Amino acid sequence: MKEGYEDGGGCGKMMIFAALLLALGMIGGGYMLAQGDYSPKVDLSHFNSTPNVYVSSAPPEHDLSVSATATRKVAPDLLQIDLRVETEALNAKDAQQQNAQVMTDLLTKLKNLGIPEEKIQTSSYSVDEVRESNYVCDKDDRNCHWDYELKGYKAVHRLTVDVEQLDKGGDVIDAAATAGVNQTFVDSVSFTLKETTRSEMAKTLLQEAAVAAKAKAQRIATGLEITLGKVVYASENSYATPYYYNNYKALPSAGASYEDVSTTISPGQVDMSASVSVSYELNN
Repeated sequence: MKEGYEDGGGCGKMMIFAALLLALGMIGGGYMLAQGDYSPKVDLSHFNSTPNVYVSSAPPEHDLSVSATATRKVAPDLLQIDLRVETEALNAKDAQQQNAQVMTDLLTKLKNLGIPEEKIQTSSYSVDEVRESNYVCDKDDRNCHWDYELKGYKAVHRLTVDVEQLDKGGDVIDAAATAGVNQTFVDSVSFTLKETTRSEMAKTLLQEAAVAAKAKAQRIATGLEITLGKVVYASENSYATPYYYNNYKALPSAGASYEDVSTTISPGQVDMSASVSVSYELNN
């Protein structure tokens, strides 16, 4: 009996020792997992990218904001004429066909004037119902309502014509008047600048506005007995105001036709402006 008891005690000690070893192994393994980097390895060497760089700085305690505008009147080098061909018929197909016929005649006349095809662009095209509205009441005038009657369809084709030879503006208007009597209309005539001219003029005016803004800031700083620091903010804006010509409608006199009348238009000046806003840090 004594020997069996001693053997059992030895076995129990062995089990306790094994449990301790297992616990120590788990603790060590957990530590290694915590210390190790087991995230997936991704090779980014083949990507041709630049990392984003963010710069954050505290705003200055004191700053001075000024703005200046430079303006100039510029002779236009582009005439834009908006034309509209409008036809009506009992059905949509006929309205479209009539519109196409008038438009073909108009385009032919414009090309004969030397207007390049790429300078003639469609701005919109639509076909809509034409309805007549009547306010209808019963005999006692008690029950009244609006009644709409379908009268036909209207096709409208709008064009924008860019004319670089300004002296041909009147000829374009006359061509529109004869392409379809009471079917072709001049919606607007405006003198403006080509994109290249506008860009070059904007550069000049922006420089003038920037110099004026800096001079203004320096005058203010001198009056306040402080000095200007570095620029902390700057913005710019430039724009050209087209000259709209309204006196372009040539009406034939008694006994005359549109072919007997020629339209003359005179270009006005285009107002070009550029503005600059700047904020300077102030040094005491």
